[in-house]
Amino acid sequence: MLLYGGLAIILSLNKPAIIGRNPDLCSYMVAGNQVSGIHCKIYAARSPTGGIVVSCQDLSRNGILLNGQPIRKTAVILLDGDVFELPDSQAFTCVHLRKQPREKQTIFDATPPPDRAQKTVGRYIVTSQCLGTGSFATVHLAMDPSKHRQVACKSIKIKRHTEIPQVMKEVRILMTLRHPNINQIYDMEDQKQFIHIFLQLCTGGDLFSYITSHTASHGSLCEAEAKYTMFQLLQGLQYLHSKMISHRDLKPENILLYTPEPYPRILIADFGLARPNAYQETFNVCGTVSYLPPEGVMALDNKHLGYVGMPADCWSAGVILYVMLCGAHPFDNEPDPTQSWVSHIQESKGTQYSQKYCQIEDKLKERIVDGSVMFSRQLWDNLYEAKSLVRKLLVHDPQHRATVYSALASSWIVSELAELEELYQSRVADSDR
Repeated sequence: MLLYGGLAIILSLNKPAIIGRNPDLCSYMVAGNQVSGIHCKIYAARSPTGGIVVSCQDLSRNGILLNGQPIRKTAVILLDGDVFELPDSQAFTCVHLRKQPREKQTIFDATPPPDRAQKTVGRYIVTSQCLGTGSFATVHLAMDPSKHRQVACKSIKIKRHTEIPQVMKEVRILMTLRHPNINQIYDMEDQKQFIHIFLQLCTGGDLFSYITSHTASHGSLCEAEAKYTMFQLLQGLQYLHSKMISHRDLKPENILLYTPEPYPRILIADFGLARPNAYQETFNVCGTVSYLPPEGVMALDNKHLGYVGMPADCWSAGVILYVMLCGAHPFDNEPDPTQSWVSHIQESKGTQYSQKYCQIEDKLKERIVDGSVMFSRQLWDNLYEAKSLVRKLLVHDPQHRATVYSALASSWIVSELAELEELYQSRVADSDR
């Protein structure tokens, strides 16, 4: 909740508190000559770790102050105890209510944050608030005072000198990319054992968490929202493929939401496995098995086989579309929900692969190579055009698989292209203004 004076603003999941001067548009009115009609929106949304993340999106002319630091035209994460202030007006204190006094693992957990240590890296103030961890890197919340914005600092520990070229490859690829649906890199600092990459901050979590949070629709999106999300994903992929870059690890966990609003702007993230010259065959199989195409799965166990990155991205996009619309994997037909793809993905997050995980993965590999896509009539008979696009993206032969260009020209997209582009432009404008 947010406290100001003796009053409290209680936040609800996925329902923003709108603060400003306009009584017709705001849920909480604040007076002041420098306060805009809609000054900011405060969100509480579920995070990838199952906790709650509270964020503030500045939509004003004059910005806000976060713990004394000016913030303009961007979204920021609000931690427990943070104070944000509207110019020459009201100050709010963010209070995270907690049910259990357990140890906090990341910033997105609904538990007390660790001590607020910070250090300076280049022009950035990097905090101890951890946004997430992986096998090779940790991501911390940071502030860029010169640009009046929060950023994500991805810190990669270099254990061997031979690892540097791989890390620098990701940096070089990202620094050339400028697209509304690509997670932008702002800067890089090399500090001996660590390479710090400063990235555009996204406050809405990832697409996997967003899909699974839709409990009313059994963990799937409505067709309209899935179409808008797919339209953005294809726009981002078209940009990458036009530069002959393949991502090679497309999955909902690597698609970030800029803010946690419905019909959000999405950003493709995590380019650690990306490949330039993506029209060339590679024998280095990488990515997540459940999103690999048949040729990639076969190359895992047959080192003389290779595959091409761009058709592999299109297959992954087809799997993502299927998951968005029905909340299941296209090659997952387990009658027991505990043996399902969604269950084993959630179980495996942040843990070592279990024996059950490996068994489910082996079954998925067999079905991806030899099986056909599972379409339940109850759902897919009402999604004829979407089903047609899924089929074209999940063609086993990569030479006959739909490209991003043909997917954008599909009847499912073209039938509402004007509406999609109008919403797309408004969302990008809101994010960047």
